[in-house]
Amino acid sequence: MIVPTYNERGNLDELVRRITGSCSGAGIDVQIVIVDDNSPDGTGGNAEQLAKAHNIKVIHRAGKLGLSSAVIEGFRAASGDILVVMDADLSHPPETIPAMVSKIASGEADVVVGSRYIEGGGVENWPLHRRLISKVATLFARPLTKIKDPMSGYFALKRSVIDGVTLDPVGYKIGLEVIVKGHVSKVVEVPIHFANRKSGKSKLGGLEMIKYLDHVTRLYESKRFWLAKYLKFSIVGGTGAIINLAIFWGLLEMGNIEYHIAAGIAFVVADTNNFIWNRLWTFRSKEKLHFQYFQFLFVSFCGFWINQGLLTLLIDYAMPGMGVLQDAASFYKVLSQVIAIFLVSLFNFAANSLWTFSPDVKKRT
Repeated sequence: MIVPTYNERGNLDELVRRITGSCSGAGIDVQIVIVDDNSPDGTGGNAEQLAKAHNIKVIHRAGKLGLSSAVIEGFRAASGDILVVMDADLSHPPETIPAMVSKIASGEADVVVGSRYIEGGGVENWPLHRRLISKVATLFARPLTKIKDPMSGYFALKRSVIDGVTLDPVGYKIGLEVIVKGHVSKVVEVPIHFANRKSGKSKLGGLEMIKYLDHVTRLYESKRFWLAKYLKFSIVGGTGAIINLAIFWGLLEMGNIEYHIAAGIAFVVADTNNFIWNRLWTFRSKEKLHFQYFQFLFVSFCGFWINQGLLTLLIDYAMPGMGVLQDAASFYKVLSQVIAIFLVSLFNFAANSLWTFSPDVKKRT
């Protein structure tokens, strides 16, 4: 059993009692590995006291280094061939451990996930916003795995699943990392009732959500490198479009700025934003900044003129006479712009991948 902890002193006694009781009742020889991130509430000291009466190995870390790295350290320290990961806050029912372990031992599965979202599973009194966050996060991960609850932090696996695998999760969803990167042929879900924590404070916050999004995009890159890069490039481009429009509108509202100048300023500011985020996030570049910046601006400028050419081609030549049909003309022009933006985004992505950020892309492929 791998149990990462941070400020879980109030839950630890009951957790150990329920784990040992559940396993002894099923004839399972269990070792509990508690990995504590120097909890200021004395969780580590309490774990040491419990280790005097139970088969517990306690790992004390220097600080709050994160749940995922704690689990990975627990994997290395554990001695069993079947590994089970669970939270220390009593949200995961230890009574499900025998069912999870039996599916691994029988060869029915390589990984077993304690699932809230299959028949028989559920959550306890979650507010609407938390249910919504969980569902949206699950949708983000759906293309990576077919299981119903890829967000679960309660799972069991054969040690062979992670042998020779480099695990490098961002945030706290280590289970998804194992499923996507590990030597996994069969994943089975068993229903669990996810309970609210009985003591302590939830670690889920805005920063963890941002880390989760970054983690999922990295996993997409490991499976579908170019598609993931393009999606990230498009997200950055979308934020740039909003910035462009906001600055353009703001400058026009000032009254004394000619619209061509306003458009030029908006273009440069928005494109600078796009460059920064594509450099830091999409391509994670470490090449010379100033040269890349002017390359990026040049590609965007070329993309702008390609956009104008495509609009002319689509509106004036692809459908001659459309301008006469007043009811359909505006719709067709908007559709033409959508097509042009999509094609230009492909051009911009290809040019920046193969030219602006090419050394960084080659290093990662």
